[in-house]
Amino acid sequence: MLAPDAKSDRCAGPSNLEPVRPVLVYTASRIGLFLVTLGVLYLLGLQNPLILIAAAFLISGIASYVLLSKQRDAVSARLSDRIDRPKPHND
Repeated sequence: MLAPDAKSDRCAGPSNLEPVRPVLVYTASRIGLFLVTLGVLYLLGLQNPLILIAAAFLISGIASYVLLSKQRDAVSARLSDRIDRPKPHND
C-alpha cells in the first residue's frame, strides 16, 4: 500500500489522453447533439426514418456551428500545433 503522500507512476504527469482531449470532446458533443436532435424530432412526430435522420443531421450541424465554436477552436488549435511541431529526424 502506498503512503498517503506518495504518488504512483500512473498519476504523475499529464494524462495520455491530453493531446486528443479536444478532439474527443468535440466529437462526443457533435454525436450528443445529433442524438438529442433526433429524439426531439421523433417526439415531435417525424416518423419517416430517412427524413428524420436527414433533418436531424442538418439541424444538429447548424446548431453545432453556433453552440460548439469553443470546442471547434480548441480542435483547430490542437491540430495546428501538431502540424507546426517539428518532426524528429531518425538517422
